[in-house]
Formats: sequence, structure tokens, C-alpha cells
Amino acid sequence: MDENLSEKISETLSENLSKLRNIVLFKDFKDNIEVLEKIEGLFSEKISKKGDVIIKEGDEGDELYIIKTGSVLILKNTLQNEAYTVVKLSAQQHVFFGEIGLLLNDKRSATVTAEVDSTLLMTNRKKFLEFGEQEAYIALLITRQIAQILSKRLLKSNQDVVTLFSALVDEIEGGTVMD
Repeated sequence: MDENLSEKISETLSENLSKLRNIVLFKDFKDNIEVLEKIEGLFSEKISKKGDVIIKEGDEGDELYIIKTGSVLILKNTLQNEAYTVVKLSAQQHVFFGEIGLLLNDKRSATVTAEVDSTLLMTNRKKFLEFGEQEAYIALLITRQIAQILSKRLLKSNQDVVTLFSALVDEIEGGTVMD
């Protein structure tokens, strides 16, 4: 699509539609306003104040969040139960988090806190499954995007494990064994 036309479309869209068309999960529909409006119907706004815990590691949850304004910190706990920041996500990055919750009824793998006052778009598994009953093709393409993202993360994690294992073996082999 012509960049100028794309910019004109963005200018006339609501803030939420404009945000959704820039989210990779919905990239197959970025120029289809009718579908984006259907997707928008899945979401409600949630306001989080600076420091609010949005997701807590270990809790069950089924929500997906899109950062409309503001920023969040993704935190993990060490084995000693000390929190460390994995990454900062901001609205300007057109990102989302919690997508595994749409697919699995499982515990959250990280804590997410609002770094600043933030506005989030939120949906949940129940809404997404009901949407899939009505709009199967749209839901299939969104699910495919989630699967591709999770597959890429899994491949990277596997590479990281091999790298760490190799470094550990090198350290052990390079060290001296005391008798």
C-alpha cells in the first residue's frame, strides 16, 4: 500500500484501531478496517498506575494486553526469589504481552508492572474463543501469528541453552580438578 495512503488511513482511525493495525498479531488485517473493528470489540481498556502489578509470576491468568500508552517492566525471579528486569516495553514499540494466556490455562511466567501510568487494551481467553466461534478465519490467522512468535522464542531459548551448556563444559574442561 502507498505510504501516504497508509498514513491518511491512520489519521482517520480511532486511537485503538490505529494501535491495533500496528500490532504484529493483526498484521494480516492492518488495511482491513472492518476486521480491525471486529478485533477492537474484543478489547477493553485498563488503566494501570505507576508501580501497579499487572501480571504476577506464578499466578494463573488468561489475559492478553496491548500497551496503548505508557510502559511496563517484565520481571523474573531468580532461584533466590530476587526480581530482575528482563525487558522494558513501551507503547511506541507496538507490543503486547500475556499472549500465552489466550492459549493455555497455566501460570504466568513473569511479573509485569507499570513503569509509568499506562493505558492497556485487554482481552481474555473466553472472549477470544467466543470470537473464534463467530470469526474462525480471523481467529485462525491471529493464532498463527501467536504460534510463529512462540516458535521463534522457543528456537532462541534452545540456542541459548546450547550456548550456556557449551560455556559450562568449556569452564569445567578448562578448570583444574583438585585431588
